[in-house]
Amino acid sequence: MKEANQIAFERLVSARPVLDGCGKAGEKIPGFRRNLILHSGPPVEFADMRGPHRSGVVGAAIWEGLAKSEKEAVGMIESGEIELACANDWSSGGPGAGITSWSMAVLTVTERNSGTRAAAAPIEGPFGGGLGGWGVYNPELGKNLRWMGEVFAPLLDQALKAAGGVDVAELFAEGLLMGDEEHTRQVATDRLFLARLLEPLMKTSMSDAERLTLLRYLNSCRRFVHHVGCASAVAALKSAANVPGSTLVTAMGGNGVEFGVKVSGRGELWHTAPAPTFRGRCFRESDSLEDAAPWLGDSSNVEAWGLGGMAAAAAPALLAERSQSPADGVEQCTEMAKITFGRNPLFRIPLLPEVCAPAGILADRVAELGIVPKLHGGILSRVTGGQIGVGYACAPADCFRKAVC
Repeated sequence: MKEANQIAFERLVSARPVLDGCGKAGEKIPGFRRNLILHSGPPVEFADMRGPHRSGVVGAAIWEGLAKSEKEAVGMIESGEIELACANDWSSGGPGAGITSWSMAVLTVTERNSGTRAAAAPIEGPFGGGLGGWGVYNPELGKNLRWMGEVFAPLLDQALKAAGGVDVAELFAEGLLMGDEEHTRQVATDRLFLARLLEPLMKTSMSDAERLTLLRYLNSCRRFVHHVGCASAVAALKSAANVPGSTLVTAMGGNGVEFGVKVSGRGELWHTAPAPTFRGRCFRESDSLEDAAPWLGDSSNVEAWGLGGMAAAAAPALLAERSQSPADGVEQCTEMAKITFGRNPLFRIPLLPEVCAPAGILADRVAELGIVPKLHGGILSRVTGGQIGVGYACAPADCFRKAVC
C-alpha cells in the first residue's frame, strides 16, 4: 500500500493543470448529450434532491428548451427522458449545485503530464453562483447564461489560446503567498489571473470593444478563479487515479444528501455517508445555519488537491472573518498533515516559511486516526438555493472507512 500511495502521491503533487480553453459543454466535454444535465457530488435520485440541486436541474431543463414548464421538466426527469449524472464521473465539477447542461459555457483544463482533461462552468458574473452554482433560475439569469455561451466563451477561449494556456498550479502557488487559500478566498489570485491575460489579449485579433467586454466581465467576477480551481483539482486528482492498492483520495463531493469519496485503487467507485452540516456565519440576520443545505458541491476536491482547508494558515484575513487567529490556521494545517501522505512542495505557506501545504489525503489514515478533512465553503439555502453564508464542514469519517473496507 505504501508503494502504491507513493506513486499516486507523486502523480498528484507533480500535476500541472493548465487552463487552456472555454466553450459550450456540448462541444468541450466528450460524449456529452443534449438531454444530459450534470450535478455535483455522488449520484442522487431526483426525488431525493435538495433545493439547490432540484431547482438547478429543473431550471437547466427549461433554459435548454427541453421543457416548457417546471411540471413538464419534472415529468421528463422522472421518466428518464432527461438524464441526470454526477459531474465527477464526467471529469467535471464545480462548486455548489454544479449544474452543467449542453449550452452552458465551461472552462477546460488539461493536466500537462498525463493529458487528463477536466471542465467546470465559470462563475456567472453579476449573478454570482447563479444557476450552475446556486441552483437559481430566472429569465434575466438565463439571458446572461446565453451571452456567456455565445459571446464570453469564444472571447476567453481566444485569449487563452494566445496565452498558451495558464498554469493553474503556478498561479495558485503565487496566490498562496499573497494571502489566498484558494477555496473561499481568491482576492489576489483573481488579479494575478487578469495580469497573465493582458499581454496575450493585446496580441489577439479581437477588436478593442471585444477586449473591453472580456476584461470588464472578468473584472466583475469576484472569485472567478475558484471555478478554475475546481476544474484543475479534478484534472490533478484524476491524474493520480487507478493506482492498484492505493488509498489516496481522488475525489470528494457532496449532493446535499450524501458526501462521497473515491480512492485511487478503486477507480470510479463512490463511497458515501450522510452529508455533513456547516459551521460558520450567515450574511443576513434573517438566515440561520438551520436554513443551510448539508455539504453541496465538488469544490471539496480543492482540499483533496491540497488547498483550501489544507492551507488555512495561508489566509489570515479569512481566518479573522471566522473569528480565528493565525495560530488556529497553523494548528489546522498541522492536524491535516496527519492524514496526508506528504506535502506539496509547490504550495508554500507564508506563515510557515519551511512548510508546504499537506497533500494526498489517505482514506486508511482518516479511518485509523478519526481525523477528518476540514472543508472550507459557501453555505447554500436548503430550500431556495442561493448562498446565505460562509463557513466550513468536516467530511464524514464513514465514507473513508467504507473506502478501505
